[in-house]
Amino acid sequence: MTDSWVFIPGLALLFVLGMVIRNRLAREYRSRPGASIQTVALVWTFYAVHFSLVVFAAVKSTWRLILHPSLALGGGIVLAGVGVVLNLSAAYAFRSLKRLSGLDNARLVTEGIYRWSRNPQLLGWTLVLVGLGLIRESAMLILLALFFWVSYRLCLPLEEVLLERLFGKEYETYRRHTHRYFGPPRKRRKEWQS
Repeated sequence: MTDSWVFIPGLALLFVLGMVIRNRLAREYRSRPGASIQTVALVWTFYAVHFSLVVFAAVKSTWRLILHPSLALGGGIVLAGVGVVLNLSAAYAFRSLKRLSGLDNARLVTEGIYRWSRNPQLLGWTLVLVGLGLIRESAMLILLALFFWVSYRLCLPLEEVLLERLFGKEYETYRRHTHRYFGPPRKRRKEWQS
């Protein structure tokens, strides 16, 4: 008997939490310097539910992928390893759980991994999930990676509007010279003067 039925209420809960969070962020980012403590608590609840589903899928390996075991293991280890490095680098650049959670927006973080990516946490956690999915040959983990990517991606425009409102030209310059997901910093072009 398969335990796939556990994912249905879990995914439904994630969907509802995701919609509530997105609506709250849309409202709060227009009038506040960041998210409220209640919204941050909902975000961390979303992460906890998502992580619980990830652990369950990793242990149960429901919805198995058919892959060559050596390629799946090797590719999964590389992707998960890169994802862990990206996440740890992002956490280090913030140097504060309060700042990492969006409760402290006193300064724009542009150093460290944020020179190469505006969203290393999104990229890192997605790579971890895809890597684990390959290692465990679990289609459910790949589905959870996709679900996380889409959920996070829907909130990115809201975050960008907030950062532009808070930091203005500084954020616009940063956005212009830093890739959304990953790549070397773009060279600054000299403004043409007549």
